[in-house]
Amino acid sequence: MTDDHGSDLTRVVLEGDAIQAGALTNTLLAAGTAPEQILDECLVPAMDEAGKRFDAQEYFLPDLLLSARAMKASLEILRPLLSQSDVEPTGRVVIGTVSGDLHDIGKNIVAAMLEGGGFSVDDWGYDVKPSAFVDAVVSIKPDIVALSALLTTSVSSMRSVVEQLEREGVRDQTKVLVGGAPLDDESAAAIGADAYAPTGPAAVTVARALLADPGSIVATQSTVAGENIEVHEAHSIKAASGSSSEQRTGTGTGDGLACVSSRELVKQAIEFENPARLPRQMWLLPWASERYPDEVAAIERDFPPDIVTIPIFCSEPVPGQGNAHTVGTFVDAWGCEFENLQDGIIGEVKRPQIEDWSDTEHVRFPRERLSIDNSQISAYCQGTDQYVIAGTCPRPFERLQFLRGTENLYLDLGRPSPIFRDFVQKLHDFYVEELNLWANTDVDSLMFMDDWGAQQALLVSPELWRELFKPLYAEYIDIAHKHGKHAFMHSDGYITDIIPDLIEIGLDVLNSQVFCMDVEELGERFGGELCFWGEMDRQRLLPRAKTSEIATETLRLIKSFHRSGGFIAQCEFGPGARPENVREFFAVCAEA
Repeated sequence: MTDDHGSDLTRVVLEGDAIQAGALTNTLLAAGTAPEQILDECLVPAMDEAGKRFDAQEYFLPDLLLSARAMKASLEILRPLLSQSDVEPTGRVVIGTVSGDLHDIGKNIVAAMLEGGGFSVDDWGYDVKPSAFVDAVVSIKPDIVALSALLTTSVSSMRSVVEQLEREGVRDQTKVLVGGAPLDDESAAAIGADAYAPTGPAAVTVARALLADPGSIVATQSTVAGENIEVHEAHSIKAASGSSSEQRTGTGTGDGLACVSSRELVKQAIEFENPARLPRQMWLLPWASERYPDEVAAIERDFPPDIVTIPIFCSEPVPGQGNAHTVGTFVDAWGCEFENLQDGIIGEVKRPQIEDWSDTEHVRFPRERLSIDNSQISAYCQGTDQYVIAGTCPRPFERLQFLRGTENLYLDLGRPSPIFRDFVQKLHDFYVEELNLWANTDVDSLMFMDDWGAQQALLVSPELWRELFKPLYAEYIDIAHKHGKHAFMHSDGYITDIIPDLIEIGLDVLNSQVFCMDVEELGERFGGELCFWGEMDRQRLLPRAKTSEIATETLRLIKSFHRSGGFIAQCEFGPGARPENVREFFAVCAEA
């Protein structure tokens, strides 16, 4: 191999230059370099290094996807040559997102990283039935079956795959590797998987270990293999708290504090003015209402919410087709089509509108949403003593995903073009216009949202976020404050690195997945500067924990965040959550 060209190929793959990667691959082949040598000495080291940089948070999803795309450009040229030369891959993997789940960005990253690691990968897409994985094991004979899921409710589909492999007598012919937000080592072992990988780069390491010494990984998990995935043991604190959640209630809007309205309690919490009790709010998804109607009614009766989001009152009909929370296709006001495979949750956009940033004229901004009816909004706000959040919620990053497609957008963010930036500004201008209209109503706060975190790190670099999106949020917050209203934000995943920025631009209230971060660290660094709007962990604790563990973790949240205010008792009753756990959370908060 020509050393210069080989190192150049490694470099351009790391830099994410797909065109140069293809050109350098052809140059090396023309110079007589064997395809397996290019794979082993250029592509595999490049993707290994990309994985290391991702783990060190020097690379983020846009960087990883750009590197993967460059690697694939080279691999497309090499693949037929490798096949002709009978070169054996590191191992063969069949990968797919399990039945009932449409989310595939994580699965795509894992597949790309495995290919870059020298594995032969058969990607079966999303919503893959258990029988299809069994057929793959029989016909393809993969070394590893890799199962992906994002939804908590999809974990049962993973279990079904393992059970069907066992029923068909082929479980011992392959290793099962699982990954996704609802999982960890213990839950992976509980469903019968051989291993769990939290990230794409980690999947390569784990897959190699499975093939090199499978017993080492299985042994680490064998101690919890018999645990029921639905139950975790926990230390009980019920004796200390005095009574069980079945006996504790918080009936009445003010819990006996007739002189203090819900609206005032929330304001006191936000402004650290010693609220008489913790204000609360349950985010209720149709999934829970449909499965647990009696339990939901009892929780809402005993712990009525202090915060409400006002309906959208517009004088012009807002377009849209279908139901966002039922199986089938839903079209929102922007014309984005969401496919849904499960009732009670929201689906995914699989046919994005923007194929090229040079062609965005067809994108329809829903100006009907600007025809807000002030009289109806005023009547609503004056008719309740609850704290009212505006009926609009700008989400520039997520709206770009819906319009462009998630993977495409991450690639765009890796190298944001001027035309892309122009569209972001156009989108932002629409949201500013909408927020200004709502700011002139009687609502108590304005809210915006974007999910910026994966499980362990930001999705994009803090520098990119600060350049492109922080100024947008600063303007949203400024609009709220100029009109005497609070600014609320929701963002899922690990976002510790940008919380100081949110405080700097004046955010009042943050709803985030604090259990993806270090709860105590968040409290030490930001308690007293920001009001934390929940939340109890909905990925693992609400679906799996015993009520005693919920009580323990609830007190941990209160201790970390409550500073004469600064904490709102909030949790989501959604897919997989146990009603007794939701009740316990609110019961403990009512006593605090």
